[in-house]
Amino acid sequence: MGTNHNDKIETEQDKFNKLRQECWNGALHTFGKGYIFDNRAKKYGRWVNLLKVSGIVVPTAIGGTALAYGYSSEYLSLAISLAIPLTIAQLIISVFAVVFKWDDKFAYSIEASQQYSVLADNFKRLGQFPPELFENLEKEYNIENTKHKARIEQDSKQNLKEWELRKGMRYALREFKRECYGCNIIPKSMNSTDCDICGKFKWYNLK
Repeated sequence: MGTNHNDKIETEQDKFNKLRQECWNGALHTFGKGYIFDNRAKKYGRWVNLLKVSGIVVPTAIGGTALAYGYSSEYLSLAISLAIPLTIAQLIISVFAVVFKWDDKFAYSIEASQQYSVLADNFKRLGQFPPELFENLEKEYNIENTKHKARIEQDSKQNLKEWELRKGMRYALREFKRECYGCNIIPKSMNSTDCDICGKFKWYNLK
């Protein structure tokens, strides 16, 4: 009877440790995804802000020149000459923004980055300071994992690139000081490598 009791305790402890490790894995993956969408938010934010600024600066500059020097001045003619190519470039970029829905992607990236940050913190908390009982840990893990799966389902419409996932993985592995299962190295920098798991995100690997 004593042996069976000990075996049962070890089995329960193994289950607890395994689930706790899953919490750490969840923290790793959500942290990496948060990094990916944070980078996307910065990229789309720059383009969206550039369009907004150029849409104000160009007409304001022309109007200010006209008021300052008059409608028949050479300065106004020069300002208009400079504004024409800028306006054409702005129109071209605006077409890309509409077709590829930069505003929507910018908003989604911000939302996803924030939610992944919360998920990563919650998974990390469960891994670092788990409840004493397995049932409680399992319950809290399932709640966060359900949120994670729902987020992943939404991400499926965002066309995440393989190189983005590899870069996000490297960032997360470096943060958590985890060894990559591809190259068996703990990343110390964000420099790209030849690893199929945490590398190959230079410009010639962008696929």
